[in-house]
Amino acid sequence: MTINAQKYLVGIMGLILLVSVIAAGWLDDQRRKKENPTAVVVVAAPVVSADLQPGLKLYEQLSCVACHGIAGKGGVHNINAQTGQEVPALIHVADSYTKPDLIAKIRTGVPVTAKLNPDGPVPPLHMPGFKDFMSDADMDSLVKYLYSLKPQGENLGF
Repeated sequence: MTINAQKYLVGIMGLILLVSVIAAGWLDDQRRKKENPTAVVVVAAPVVSADLQPGLKLYEQLSCVACHGIAGKGGVHNINAQTGQEVPALIHVADSYTKPDLIAKIRTGVPVTAKLNPDGPVPPLHMPGFKDFMSDADMDSLVKYLYSLKPQGENLGF
């Protein structure tokens, strides 16, 4: 067998091996899909009264929902943040902030997130200031919506 014939044979065998690996991966993927069908999770927007709709719309438009979660329930990871390594939930802002304090917090944002471990990495998420993005009426609508997130009948005592 000549050297060129050997090169062609090795090349053809390589292609056959590559096609075999791709086919095996595809077949395995199909088998796994049949054995473990993925559930489609549909998350409905929270139902709020008509007077809270403008605030909910702003909450979604300003992407607050991306970090603070649907209905302000939190759960988005923020590595090495003092807030339990998650973006804080907003369901208790009515207990933690007066309306003027909350408005000031939203307007200025939180440009620096405190580290859990001072020697660790900087937490990747922080809250931008929204002072240039909202009118006073919009701010009032958003704060009204955020205050509505407090669980009914719950009193933390502070």
